[in-house]
Amino acid sequence: GFLLVEADIRADPELGLGSITADHPYANLEGIENLEAKCNDVENATAVSIVFLMKAIAVGVNVSGSPINDLIEDTPLPDPIKEVAELIFDRGQAGNVSFWSILDTLDAQEDDGGRQVQNFLLYVFYNSMTEEMRELFISPDYQRTLIYIDMPFMDVKATAATAEQINLWAKAAGDSENPISVLGDTLIGVASITIEVNNLIVDSQWTSLAFALGFTIVTLALVFRDIRYALLTTVPVGFTVAMQWLVMDSGGVSLSLVTVMIGSILVGVGIDFSIHIANRVKELGGSLDAIRTACASTGMSLFEATTVTAAGLTCAYGIPIEAITPFVTVIIILLIIAALSALLLLPAIYSFMVTSNLGLTGGASAMIQSSGLSQVLSKRDSSGRIDSTEITSDFAKDAW
Repeated sequence: GFLLVEADIRADPELGLGSITADHPYANLEGIENLEAKCNDVENATAVSIVFLMKAIAVGVNVSGSPINDLIEDTPLPDPIKEVAELIFDRGQAGNVSFWSILDTLDAQEDDGGRQVQNFLLYVFYNSMTEEMRELFISPDYQRTLIYIDMPFMDVKATAATAEQINLWAKAAGDSENPISVLGDTLIGVASITIEVNNLIVDSQWTSLAFALGFTIVTLALVFRDIRYALLTTVPVGFTVAMQWLVMDSGGVSLSLVTVMIGSILVGVGIDFSIHIANRVKELGGSLDAIRTACASTGMSLFEATTVTAAGLTCAYGIPIEAITPFVTVIIILLIIAALSALLLLPAIYSFMVTSNLGLTGGASAMIQSSGLSQVLSKRDSSGRIDSTEITSDFAKDAW
């Protein structure tokens, strides 16, 4: 990302009395340098600005007293004086100093001449850069500049912590010794966008899951024409979605833009498994025998589908993207949990409802079962008629 600093760093190349009231861009550059240094102190952050380039450029300094010594040699003086002068002046000193150090040294002068020289050197520095390089950091009117912030690839939580600390320093830049204004007092770029998008996704996750489960129940109620049966069929789906957090925590998988989509995927996968068992049980009459038959027949198909799907997902481990691996791992584990929920939890719920005489469905079928008419209807003869004597006898035994 980057910080957009609004500060005048324009330099005037004029020298002389006409520039006594010259602007002081170095003060704003010092403010940028201070903010850059504080951002560099933030963990997992590296800041680069136009000041960084000024520090990286070295200026060679070569000082020699040989001309003075030559002048003394040509002057008719006693030899002892010439020998002492040779010891003092016949030597040189060379070294390198950064461009920023020169500006800092000139700023230490309290007269306006140092400021004029600063402006002149800054003007030369700006014009020695190519236009493309200069405008990577500075706007064409020299009123705005960028501080680039480099951060490694991290999870959203670590990125948010780093960005928050940088935002605090950006806000404090306006109250520093050399105040500068940072647009919005916030970091701009990929990190900020990632954080905002993640917040939107996480905040809407529970709402989307609730709507997904709600529409699933409504759809099943329309298909099965029974709201109770739809609710029972959706229970394994809710269980699988709830297990998502346990699996992610056990595996150390953090919530990210990729893993946040797992819950929505599980609703589709889980209901696909459950609806096969539910539909088969309903077709066979909803009895204990129907539940056993559905698990024995449809269960094998679900086992095969789960095995093939999980094996296919393992191919994703070959993708050289770090974020894909935990996503695939969690999906495979929860895929197996969804299959087990449909094969074990759902039949257990159905069996409990049947043995408790609660019935799997509501409406007329539940009324028939609870009133005992199912036994009556099962005693029709081949012509479709019911033997009233047998009915009366059975009812009498139940009464006494």
